[in-house]
Amino acid sequence: MSLACTAAAACQTAASCSRSFGGAASGPHAWRPWPAPRAAAAAGSGSSGSRRGVRCQASGKGDVGRLLRDALNQPAQGTNLSYLSAANFLRGLGIDSQAELNRVLDIAMNPNSLFTSKNRKQPTNPHARRLDVEADLKPLLAFLTEQAGLSQEQVVKLILAHPAVLSYRVEERLQPFFAYLTGPAPDGLVLSAHQAAEVVERRPSILGVEVGGLRRMVGFLLESGSSMEEVVEMMATSL
Repeated sequence: MSLACTAAAACQTAASCSRSFGGAASGPHAWRPWPAPRAAAAAGSGSSGSRRGVRCQASGKGDVGRLLRDALNQPAQGTNLSYLSAANFLRGLGIDSQAELNRVLDIAMNPNSLFTSKNRKQPTNPHARRLDVEADLKPLLAFLTEQAGLSQEQVVKLILAHPAVLSYRVEERLQPFFAYLTGPAPDGLVLSAHQAAEVVERRPSILGVEVGGLRRMVGFLLESGSSMEEVVEMMATSL
């Protein structure tokens, strides 16, 4: 067998292994066969009978190395692994529906998710990114349950209602948000942890509002004569 044919066979084997590796995944981040490089193989148009052969076009060692790299370095695999790990983590919280897992993780990890639209109530998520269980999801859960005062049941409801929360960084977004709700006057709203958790539970999308924008809206309402109780009610229902 020629060196070129050996490379083509290796490409086919690598692709087969990749399919076996990612075959258990489903949903928008499931592994999809990556197109084989044109130089790697082509359907044999001149083969006898019903056999379809592989026409080898690699001409040297450099081509062989490139073909092997193209076959093995499939860019979808990293995202697929992140999706599988995140899905298993969410199942541990009690989200068992595969359809819901697909929707939640696509919104949280795909900035071009088809589940979101700028023309609908659920906006596009600019924070969407590949999520890591240890670096992102576990710290998020710990913050929401241990510092923000939400129960695990409330966290599950929050994730289902506002999947983008999975992509919010704790230090950059969630900590400042809850610090504003529970902080002392005049810079905070002086809510108890229970009150802040209730606001988020009633209106999960409030977490999508930047703290600076929320502060300006609250300030305007207070200056317009609304009481703090009315402002909090509006935060939980309409802001």
